[in-house]
Amino acid sequence: MEMQTKDHLDFTNQLPKWAIGCHIGVISLFFLLGVGMFVLTAKEVSETGLGISILLFVIGVVFLGLSWFSYKNLRKYLDFIIKIRVGEKGYDYYAKDKKKGIEQEFFLPYENMKYILIGMDYRLKAKYKYSVHHDRTKLIPVRSAKILICGVSSNNQLEVTSFAHWDEGSLNKWIDIFQKHGVDIFHTDKALTATPNNPEVIESIPKKRFEGALSFKIGSEADGLDNIFLTEEQQELVEEKEKKGRKSGLYFTILLSISQIMMICFWFPNWGIVDKSFSDSSGEFVALLFTLLSQFFIYIKMRKIKWYEPIRDSIIIYLGILIGIQLSPDERTTFQFAVQGYAMMTICSFLFLYYGVKLSSWFQKLRKKR
Repeated sequence: MEMQTKDHLDFTNQLPKWAIGCHIGVISLFFLLGVGMFVLTAKEVSETGLGISILLFVIGVVFLGLSWFSYKNLRKYLDFIIKIRVGEKGYDYYAKDKKKGIEQEFFLPYENMKYILIGMDYRLKAKYKYSVHHDRTKLIPVRSAKILICGVSSNNQLEVTSFAHWDEGSLNKWIDIFQKHGVDIFHTDKALTATPNNPEVIESIPKKRFEGALSFKIGSEADGLDNIFLTEEQQELVEEKEKKGRKSGLYFTILLSISQIMMICFWFPNWGIVDKSFSDSSGEFVALLFTLLSQFFIYIKMRKIKWYEPIRDSIIIYLGILIGIQLSPDERTTFQFAVQGYAMMTICSFLFLYYGVKLSSWFQKLRKKR
């Protein structure tokens, strides 16, 4: 959630009225365009049949989806109120959930602050990349700073609160104020992205006294989300999630292999064969695209892939294709050769694309280090 500020000391998530008006205007525009596309779709179907109406329907769905996404994004700012201030006497925090009617408020005086811990955090930033062939923009993770403040609040409770700084000038302003009031400041090279606001957890983080410089640069590109501090419980949860993701990936790959058997038995026999290969008018390209996209979607859900898993999964898919050849009712002598050609094209394309992307990413990292 974006925080608004004028002096880097007072922060709020509340949008100015003109910004809310712009949001409402964009939401209304997307909604009207979506409805308009549906009206055009209905008109096209009644006059000429399906044809271009499918494209109009898809465009309508996209515009309505953008309208819904923009509306949900605006609700985050309207339903939640967050106000943070670093003042002359201490740190003020106020939050309110309008839907649930829950309010949280506390004040940490400077004299009651045990210490400040500064670590890394991450945010996504759009990066414009120019090349001779084409220009493109992509989202990359960049480093920001996260401050954890530990101290006894005016309610006589030990509190830990956090705040992320995307701007180095904003962070330096806070540091100057804390140093002016004699608050101990520490820093760590760990990313505090997933760190819970718990005093015991904060104590366990490896830290050094702040001497004027951080171990990272705000705004620098991050090589993925590296060096994140995790508690033992969090680490166990991550490992458990990875195991479940890997098992699910294997199960879905087996289902994809079974789908190959079904296609070879019930769909492939309807295709023409020319010189031991399926004809250009066959659905071979569609089957290939379906298999590749399905496997890559499985990998996106798995997130972490071990180097040998694409080879294992290719073998599983190939076994499904072999079983499909044996079970298929097609009696043409060239059918087996055509299916084998499809199998080689599918598996080689998959392995080439996967390991090609990995090698390209590896070479890019080497260039950055140089």
